[in-house]
Amino acid sequence: MTCPQCSTANPDFAESCSHCGTPMPIGDDVTIRVVDMSALEPGSDFGPRYHIESLLGQGGMGRVYKARDKTLDRTVAIKVIRQGTVAEAGALQRFKQELLLASKVSHKNVLRIHDMGEVGPVKFISMAYVEGPDLYHVLRDNPKLPLERALSFARQLAEALAAAHGEGVVHRDLKPQNVLVDKDDHIYVSDFGLAKSFEDDSVGMTRSGAFIGTPRYMSPEQVEGNPADQRSDLYAYGLILYEMVAGNVPFTGETTLKVMYQRLQETPKSPRLHNPSIPAWFDAVIMRCLEKDPAARYQNADEILLDLQTAKSSAGASRTGISRPESRTVQIQIPDFAQRRWTWIATAVLTLAILALAVPQVRHLIFRGGATKTSRASGVPPLESGRFIAVLPLQVLGDQSQLGYLADGIEEALSAKLFQLRDVHVTPEDAIAKADLTKPLPKIAGALGANLVIQGTLQGSGDKIRVVLKLQDTANDKLLWSQEFDGVKADLFTLEDEIYHPLVSALNLKPTNEEAAKAGARPTENVAAYDLYLRGRNSLRGHDAKSIQMALDFFGQALKTDPTFALAYTGIADASLRMYGTRKDSLWTQKALAAAQQADQLNDALPEVHSILGAAYSATGKSAEAVSELKRALSLAPNSDESYRRLGKAYLDRGDGQQAIEAFKKAIQLNPYFWVNQDALGNAYFQLGDYSQALLAFQQITVLEPDIDAGYENVGVVYLQQGKYQECIPYFQKALQIEPFFSTFSNLGTAYFFLKQYTNSAAMFEKAVALNPNNTVTMVNLADAYRADGEQDKSHAAYQQAISLGYKELETNPRDPDVMAQIALAYAKIGNSREAIDLIGRVRAIDHNNVNYIYDVAAINALLGHSNEALKALREALAKHYPAEYVAGDIDLATLQGSPEFASLMKEYAASKR
Repeated sequence: MTCPQCSTANPDFAESCSHCGTPMPIGDDVTIRVVDMSALEPGSDFGPRYHIESLLGQGGMGRVYKARDKTLDRTVAIKVIRQGTVAEAGALQRFKQELLLASKVSHKNVLRIHDMGEVGPVKFISMAYVEGPDLYHVLRDNPKLPLERALSFARQLAEALAAAHGEGVVHRDLKPQNVLVDKDDHIYVSDFGLAKSFEDDSVGMTRSGAFIGTPRYMSPEQVEGNPADQRSDLYAYGLILYEMVAGNVPFTGETTLKVMYQRLQETPKSPRLHNPSIPAWFDAVIMRCLEKDPAARYQNADEILLDLQTAKSSAGASRTGISRPESRTVQIQIPDFAQRRWTWIATAVLTLAILALAVPQVRHLIFRGGATKTSRASGVPPLESGRFIAVLPLQVLGDQSQLGYLADGIEEALSAKLFQLRDVHVTPEDAIAKADLTKPLPKIAGALGANLVIQGTLQGSGDKIRVVLKLQDTANDKLLWSQEFDGVKADLFTLEDEIYHPLVSALNLKPTNEEAAKAGARPTENVAAYDLYLRGRNSLRGHDAKSIQMALDFFGQALKTDPTFALAYTGIADASLRMYGTRKDSLWTQKALAAAQQADQLNDALPEVHSILGAAYSATGKSAEAVSELKRALSLAPNSDESYRRLGKAYLDRGDGQQAIEAFKKAIQLNPYFWVNQDALGNAYFQLGDYSQALLAFQQITVLEPDIDAGYENVGVVYLQQGKYQECIPYFQKALQIEPFFSTFSNLGTAYFFLKQYTNSAAMFEKAVALNPNNTVTMVNLADAYRADGEQDKSHAAYQQAISLGYKELETNPRDPDVMAQIALAYAKIGNSREAIDLIGRVRAIDHNNVNYIYDVAAINALLGHSNEALKALREALAKHYPAEYVAGDIDLATLQGSPEFASLMKEYAASKR
């Protein structure tokens, strides 16, 4: 039978063309010899749950139907597996595993798989239904897409592939028929993992001899029957891009074999020959995707995204060999998205966390981040530097249980409305929550980096409430404005508006029409739902599990009252992440992600939606998705130094150090007086091995905030990393005088370790473990001290405990390289070579450039007696400025330290440092 699309000859009973994938017609002269139970009739029920509405398409593995899920009352797509496809033993189980893997890909451009099951003998998958054509039909009707539309599709496809590949899912059959396009040109990639599930492991073919994939979009390695990895998807991606802009794929012919031969032997012609309007940089991106040798292509979709993002504005593409200007300022590219309106930043879960970073011997220095109390003796920012505003909690005069949540709502609303003004910087909620509000106002303002403070009281009787507010210029100790407002609980929105307008006048601001419209927008029109939401936010001020559960209940009730209330879903996401922090059960991170995604579906114009979605992605190890969502949040709230700190942390998680530094510097530029911004920059420099710059940033904290412990502790950490053991101890002791924290005890224990005071070292680590018994880093530190002090039984038990703790942490974030590195070191120290090498290899695959992980490779191999591998990694670490002083005295490198090669390395890099 001949294909109506490409005229390729196919077997009579083929359901789709072997060349282009087009569904094949069934002629009147063809007798169906097998009754196929997977052929369902529109209008019929498929099991008790689904009602079949129409046939959407069919292919070699089965048919796809539009159906109604009667249980959940939603439209879905049902893929019914053609009988006989999975008959061989074990194939169905592999198919299930592959689908489960694909279903883990949580991304807005990947079609979600809901369920898999069977009705009688028929196997099926249910998935999200997309109203719109596939890309095949879009290109059939529009052979050459306009450039902007093609670029939009290209970016979305690359984001989908990056998300899937990050989860280890390779498509292997990417083609326009598997790309769905909705009415808003939002695309969804479908059928992830299906091809691999039916693959014969040895040669990449099915038992029947059919190649995996559609020949029209196969990579050269698939044509040859070789294993396909993510770079095969990128080749198919390049073919799709080529077809979008040139009107056809680069290789065509009368037969499938001819097309396959061309792909192996010929170089594709530039798409600009078919469409001269294509920019040279985009042409180069496409052509690199189409390299015959996988090693010459892009190695991952993130590289493509980077080039699509930056090349358009700089006439080049990074890491592609495409020419670009000889010098270019590195900037974070923030796209211009839709207008924002109601703004509440979900802050509690994305404050700077404690970073566990590696050093030799006891390789686990711990930084103090922003999670410490704040007070200040120094001055506040001068007014001429800008308006830096802190909205302090209102003092409740009366029944706290009845009025407290209303006070929270007014604070939140004022912060949100002010946050949208371009000339204002608002202190984030989490920083205010951690501030010591018993201090004098100038010290509070200084700790928050604010020169203007809004304070007030709220009192009520029955349904009536009265709010008194004042605006204080703390830089000059001057009252700028004070006013009294009366209202009722049932009309809180009106009261908030009445407060906002005179406050803006007192600040001498003139909002634009756009800003005024945003300030007038409301998060919900349902006052009862808003009341419940505020009660939930108020409950989150408690950090125990009971308070968090109460918040979840309130948010759930708010959604029952208004199911379209996006902020209520962000509240559920925030509370779920906090619950994870309390219970360490990965179920809560999945709940958080699901709630944040639902908020995004309801209203993607809210910056807090993308902020909490970025938090959920970070918590589950999806750093690429976290970066994307945080950029989106920043496009909606560009004055947020807090969002830039979050973005910088997400960049660090994905191994992009330069982008991280730029993000942290941008945060400092927006608010140079908030010490947490310097702390974030210092942490980043340290993680990247630039200790001199890290020291400057941490010393700046002690100037900005002399009464907190974080600056002193982190200065001590840098001195310790530089081998200045005696110099670091006073800084740790100073930090402990301010607040006894587990990381400070751990770092002081490290200093004693290097001074060979092992008993004192173990005592400090024991205190650290007592304060934080579930932390992998501190447990490895304690085990190292026991080992050095000759207590082998204690040491071995502590390493085993550290391994158990590490795997518990990995249940939440399976791609956390810090935790994996700790487990690998512990395995090496108890002699488990296979596990140690496997884990440290996974760490390097996640972050290939981190100098601490490179050094861990050296230490692990030295501990296991692999001298050549250890010396190779050690040279690489030293070349990246790892301190030679540490290396020279590291007991983990004892097997190397007597060798001439080690002595030569020490001489070379100690001399280069001098």
